[in-house]
Amino acid sequence: MSSSSHTTTDTTSHKSHEHPQGSCPVTGKTHDFCPRQAGDVRSPCPALNALANHGYLPRDGKNIGVWDLVRGLRDGYHLSTVLACILSFGAVFMLGQYRCLSLSDLARHNLIEHNASLVHKDDLNGAEYAPTRVDKKLLAALCAEGGKVIPDRMTLEDAARIRVKREVACGKLDRLHGEVARGEIVIAIGVLGGKDAAKTGVTISALQEWMGHERLPTGWKPDHTQGLYQTYKMAKFVRERMRAAEAQQSSNKPAESH
Repeated sequence: MSSSSHTTTDTTSHKSHEHPQGSCPVTGKTHDFCPRQAGDVRSPCPALNALANHGYLPRDGKNIGVWDLVRGLRDGYHLSTVLACILSFGAVFMLGQYRCLSLSDLARHNLIEHNASLVHKDDLNGAEYAPTRVDKKLLAALCAEGGKVIPDRMTLEDAARIRVKREVACGKLDRLHGEVARGEIVIAIGVLGGKDAAKTGVTISALQEWMGHERLPTGWKPDHTQGLYQTYKMAKFVRERMRAAEAQQSSNKPAESH
């Protein structure tokens, strides 16, 4: 797996183009950034969209097998093979698509995708597919909520507080989707924040670039392998902080008069 830092080649200077069979005629076989083009599909997951935009997954976002997902997560983010397999096979199982999938399939509402997303609007109209474009206002609100523990950084403590706020605003998630939602932000912090991310979090600027532009942060390179046990411990920390915050909110509510 490559550990070189990632560049963000300016593909905007090139005319719009297609990604035939998932390849890019501009970036070639490199992992330089190229945003989605006409005919490409994307998911509500910035992590997978970034992998497609950097060529770790087919750049058109189509015809992706489970082992493509495993390789993409390992090579792009340095997830351990065990964690990459759990996420990839879990996604295939939850979607019920055992041969190939497209990134847009992950937008099917309430399978893997869920309400109370940190950067996507809820599916309020009963549509089968939820929004896949990042909502700029939600992203700005997310970044504004960071930095409360360590200036200019999004920590696990911040993440717990933000998740509670989103579920207060949108409705509490069921147990499965609650774990999915915590896992999303925990893995983002763990991967992009480096080996000390459990304590120091990730820079807000890196998180904003990754979510807002669906590309690997400029100059970022993995400095560790993000494993299952490490991710479990981080998710447990967020879950416990969320429960404490929810209990505090309940105790602060005025007693109902009878």
